[in-house]
Amino acid sequence: MGSTEGISNNNVIDPFNLIFLHPSDILGISLVHTPFSSTGFGGWKRSVIVSSSAKNKIGFVDGTCPKPAENSPHIKQWNICNNMVISWLTSSLFPEIAESVQYSETAESIWE
Repeated sequence: MGSTEGISNNNVIDPFNLIFLHPSDILGISLVHTPFSSTGFGGWKRSVIVSSSAKNKIGFVDGTCPKPAENSPHIKQWNICNNMVISWLTSSLFPEIAESVQYSETAESIWE
């Protein structure tokens, strides 16, 4: 499943495409019930994986939805989705930890 498959000729993105954003995808929501604070990493990690997978955005976290070339017609939509996932990840971290990754360029780099 590539990041740009499922885009029709009229630029409508298939809802199953990785770069599709659903109207319920909102900036700043937390993917987990309890933000990661330096303890309970295993449970937090599993919750983030499940939540981002349920939103069909795990590819931004694990790197399987790579950034397209800067001249790609899909770069703008990829950047929007990547920034949304960055927002979700940082909202799922304790503020002190979120501050340490706030300048990361990709959701994948935060995850690493």
